[in-house]
Amino acid sequence: MGFSGKIRRFSWSDVPQITDLFNRINGLDGSERAWGEEYMRQFLSLPSCDPEQHCFLALNDSNPVGFLLVSYEEPIGRTVASGGVLEDYRNRGIGRELLTTAVSHARELGVSVLHIEASSESGSANHLLMSEGFNIVKRFWQMQWKGDEAPAVDVPDGFALRPFRLGEDEEALTELQNTAFGENWGFSPNTVEQITARVRLTPGDPEGIILVMDGERVAAYDWTLQSLGAAGSIGWISMTGVHPDYRGKGLGTLVVTAGINHLKANGVDTVELEVDSDNVPARELYLKLGFKKLRETTWYERRFD
Repeated sequence: MGFSGKIRRFSWSDVPQITDLFNRINGLDGSERAWGEEYMRQFLSLPSCDPEQHCFLALNDSNPVGFLLVSYEEPIGRTVASGGVLEDYRNRGIGRELLTTAVSHARELGVSVLHIEASSESGSANHLLMSEGFNIVKRFWQMQWKGDEAPAVDVPDGFALRPFRLGEDEEALTELQNTAFGENWGFSPNTVEQITARVRLTPGDPEGIILVMDGERVAAYDWTLQSLGAAGSIGWISMTGVHPDYRGKGLGTLVVTAGINHLKANGVDTVELEVDSDNVPARELYLKLGFKKLRETTWYERRFD
């Protein structure tokens, strides 16, 4: 059945609707992972988003039933599309229409590649993407840690731990993140403006960004996030980076354990993260610290001439 509705661009009055769509489509509604409207508004206000240009809603009889968000990463000539359709409206051609919109938008932006991440268990997503000329390029593990006691934090001689300081560390964190991840698949360099905005998202905890210091130099970091509410508590390790000059010194283990300890001290029961399945050192580090593989996601790619 073809889609007879309408795809239109996002406007700021759509924040309540897109928040509801995001939570319902991703199975977050009523859970500790659910996004609030204020957080969604702040996220869409990040310098890298520009939702009025890059976000779309699918309407059925004027009711929003699906959405598409395209992240435009100009420095590396890439777009990343995410979104979905409410369960009751699937198999009506809406997902394919949103995907067609993502491809057309990527072409208009003049990028060389469009990437989309989907659950490895979703046969329908795999069929749709492959039928539209996408190929599988990467698989990522979603991992989870649970424990009554956080692992011990062992700080090597000559190093010290301290939390991120708002208004002081934005430039150093930007430089370290770009250096640590510069060779990683799919990484687009950040600007100081982007990092400055991200560390101020609410609810947020700048002190949840743990820095490893070698004197006045930032050698490594662990960027944690958390959600505490009536539905429970959960934390995330969103980024862990070690400067190439300091690799092989155990600082990766140090910052991850420090991040887990910070989250546990703030009432978090469960910690999750995502890791490239091809990144064996990181994957084995997390397994050693007690993380378990929950599920796998697949990254699909479509290249443009």
